[in-house]
Amino acid sequence: MSAFNGEIILGNLPTKNVRLETAKKHLEIRSCKLRVFSIGERTFIETEDFADILNLVKVGERSDYYDSFRQGATIVPRQFWFVEVVTSPKVGINPRMPTVKTSQRAIELAKKGYVGVSLRGQIESEFLFQAATGSELIPFGHLNYPLVLLPIEASSETAGRYRIVDREEARSRGFSALGRWLSQVEGVWKAKRREKASRQTVYQWLDYERKLSQQNSRTKFKVLYNTSGTYLVSCVAKNERRKITVNAATIECNGLISDHKTYYWDTGNEEEAHYVAGFLNARIIDRLIKPMQSRGDFGERDIHKKVLELPIPKYNPDNEKHRQLGQLARSCTLKVKSLLPTLVEKYDSIGKIRQVVKQELEGELSEIDDLAKSIMLSSRKIQKLDKLLRQDL
Repeated sequence: MSAFNGEIILGNLPTKNVRLETAKKHLEIRSCKLRVFSIGERTFIETEDFADILNLVKVGERSDYYDSFRQGATIVPRQFWFVEVVTSPKVGINPRMPTVKTSQRAIELAKKGYVGVSLRGQIESEFLFQAATGSELIPFGHLNYPLVLLPIEASSETAGRYRIVDREEARSRGFSALGRWLSQVEGVWKAKRREKASRQTVYQWLDYERKLSQQNSRTKFKVLYNTSGTYLVSCVAKNERRKITVNAATIECNGLISDHKTYYWDTGNEEEAHYVAGFLNARIIDRLIKPMQSRGDFGERDIHKKVLELPIPKYNPDNEKHRQLGQLARSCTLKVKSLLPTLVEKYDSIGKIRQVVKQELEGELSEIDDLAKSIMLSSRKIQKLDKLLRQDL
């Protein structure tokens, strides 16, 4: 279909159902050329120059960040590793050696074969972490991450990446509480897996494809996005020691781990981290991956690395638009952080919280969308595309 004249209307209305005369004072109207585009069986209307971006996708121009992002660790069975602190009004809580038990959520979501499994015991606090599972992510922010008990420690020999501490090593090094917990884990593992347990230990299962040990304890930031879901959401999370408060007792966790329900990129560059999160939260990016997503009963599901098939260019601090996008994303992060306490108190549904956040960021998200499209269209990859098209001719 050929291009046709259209208008893009931007702005925020003061209230619902305002009169047209009032609305005009708050809206910006831009003239443009529009076309109907299609990817697979999906069609949508976009500005005419958007054809360049679709052509890039068709010739397989991946993002410069494709190889940087990795899927998080397969922290299963959940009952072994996802825990909550046990409280006792008589005994209190020892912050350095709290008593923990399998979390209620892990019990409720138990997979077949592990129904009814629940562990309990003390643990040295250095083996407590928080895990990003995707269920906490919202645009430019996150809810509280769940607590996990993991037999890992950062290794100086591998530049801060993690290594597994098994039961025998834990006991030999004086981590008696971890040793007792791992004894429970190994006992259940052998009982449930039977002959398979001899072919693959619970530690090998936990660090499947090194998705746990390859995460980095030293980098200051993680850029996260959800592995699946109807909508793509992303945030920048600080990779640091975290404190949780339980009955007035403060327990220090050892860092943030990405679970397999999220993809992550470990980085020490805060500006670049916000730039990438800004791109991943852009509406146009979410729209483009829709035709590539598998569908479930409730809409599009799998995301994985589909989003990184899009031509998201490497951050360039000398590029003004790159800096603008990063700064705008950072301001969104600060705004969401200030909104969250009220939203968490008001709503129980993560879906509702995500919806309200997007409404609150309406103006910023429109600017982010414009910047994302402009950056992709001005990318050096366009030049490469032109050469490819000339070769085809």
